[in-house]
Amino acid sequence: MQTILLVEDDYSIRQSIKSGLEEEGYKIIEAEDGEEAITLFSQNEIHLVLLDIMLPKLRGEAVLKTIRQTSEVPVLIISALNDELIQVETFKNRVDDYVVKPFSLNILSYKIKSLLRRVYGEEAGKVVYKHLTLIPKNYEAYLAGEPLQLSAKDFDILQVMLSNQGRVYEREELITLVWGYEYYGDIRNIDVHIKNIRKKTWSDLIRTVKGVGYKIEKA
Repeated sequence: MQTILLVEDDYSIRQSIKSGLEEEGYKIIEAEDGEEAITLFSQNEIHLVLLDIMLPKLRGEAVLKTIRQTSEVPVLIISALNDELIQVETFKNRVDDYVVKPFSLNILSYKIKSLLRRVYGEEAGKVVYKHLTLIPKNYEAYLAGEPLQLSAKDFDILQVMLSNQGRVYEREELITLVWGYEYYGDIRNIDVHIKNIRKKTWSDLIRTVKGVGYKIEKA
């Protein structure tokens, strides 16, 4: 699990981002001002920093400069400041990306994943659940260290559900997430893939929630 330091003084924005990224499987550490951000960064193993610029006590630029004195951890600026000169200056101070508010949480999520893959390589995308391991970059799966033969759709279903352990997925939702909105086949097709996954992994990996759909229990 990657740990993200989220530095944002607006409580509602911070909670919205935190909630969305926790559903993606990240651990989120919150800071509401620049001084707290520096303290938390020094006390924890941080894989990525989401950093606002207009912060109480210590502005984001100062936080960035302090981080860069000791670390090359990826830093992504999230700011309402859309000024080109400010953005250029942050890039001069070795920021990795800059997103202007308001932004889509989906876009933010993809940018985070891209940064983590670029900085940490294959390990950043690895999904480990008990003795099951997925490496999405290469569509590789391993069960107790042995290669596991999964179809592309089986792999995608597992990846989606493992990224949100404990969440119940309706059949329609899984179909949309894996096949897309334009899928017109039999919705019960998802049951066939769930059966295949269980057969190749273990029987209770994916639990049936009667009348609703499927879930994977939190490890």
